Amino acid sequence: MPKQKVDEQTIILEALKLFRQKSYFNTSMSDIASACGLQKGSLYHYFPSKEELMKKVIKQVHEFFKTNVFSHAYDKSCSPQERLERLFTSAEAVFLDKEKGSLLGNMGVETALMVPEFAELVRRFFTDFFHAVKTIYLDKYPEKIATELAERSVAEIEGSLMFSRVFNDHSYLKNTTKRILNRIDKTVVADKEVKETVF
Repeated sequence: MPKQKVDEQTIILEALKLFRQKSYFNTSMSDIASACGLQKGSLYHYFPSKEELMKKVIKQVHEFFKTNVFSHAYDKSCSPQERLERLFTSAEAVFLDKEKGSLLGNMGVETALMVPEFAELVRRFFTDFFHAVKTIYLDKYPEKIATELAERSVAEIEGSLMFSRVFNDHSYLKNTTKRILNRIDKTVVADKEVKETVF
């Protein structure tokens, strides 16, 4: 029996689960309606298309990360080491969550490349991710090095997510998180020393 009442939030969460499990392209509106206990036609009262629903999903995931993950970067009551650890361990927990894990890892990027309408939304997510990480590194390193380390860290997380999913082995992501956290523990005073220490 279809559910009598389903709100937009429920649909977004069910769509997120299905998009992660089956991919955006292999998930139909019928699949989403069924997961929500709705008739397919009823789903269109909430979202006129799968594309519009995906946009909402991406925005919600982004907002979740801003509130629960990226926010750690700006907590000046903690040391840079503590902030980086909280940010990346929080991100890791979300990425590895089977039901609520983030869509905006490799799958989100691949989808954005195939559907241009999603590209700007995914770029905003990674821009905020990069800025949060760079903000932490700026407390210990010069601007140029902080930028390089932030770019490298986010790129490594992206790559390890791909390996974790391809090989169904979470150790790739966990090991990458450990390497990133080890970098902030290095103490240096000059650009040359920074490069020699962390690269």
